[in-house]
Amino acid sequence: ASAIVEVAHEHGPLVSAHVLVSYDLGRSLEAGADDMAHMITDFLPDSIVDQMITDNIYWVPTLELWQKVGYGTVDAAIINLRKFVQAGGEVALGTDYDGYDAVFQIGMPLDEMNLMLRSGMSEMDIIVAGTKNAARVCNLEDEIGTLETGKIADILIVNSDPLEDINNLADIMIVIHDGVVIRDER
Repeated sequence: ASAIVEVAHEHGPLVSAHVLVSYDLGRSLEAGADDMAHMITDFLPDSIVDQMITDNIYWVPTLELWQKVGYGTVDAAIINLRKFVQAGGEVALGTDYDGYDAVFQIGMPLDEMNLMLRSGMSEMDIIVAGTKNAARVCNLEDEIGTLETGKIADILIVNSDPLEDINNLADIMIVIHDGVVIRDER
């Protein structure tokens, strides 16, 4: 695994490791992965949390995966995410795909966001996870993720405050992509 990560890093891409349990997580950290996909559902050791924070490793928890096909493991995943966030860990918003018997939410991932709220993340934490942190995990932080001069202007304008209720992100007024209004519900 270390050789795969080393070769990938030589060519520029970040490496995302898909982990399910702490053993996989430890091996992925040793190999030098840049982010972890899927929150583990067994015991999350403090030493691993500390290492992830020290090494600036982001976590994409995909809690909806555990809720839909995890056979009762979503609560363990939520507890582990809470522990990681309370320790200062960085989280990026992401979901899984529709390749199971269960149907995953398509579009605005409110199911995932609401599970993140249950883990103790604030509405602002979740918005940052879905913008700035997601751009970093995708190795696109120089192009998207924050509103800055020189970046692609992708902007979502909503009718109600998502800091009061994360579900307000679905109450869309205007969508701007690359500086062009592509949807206007005014």
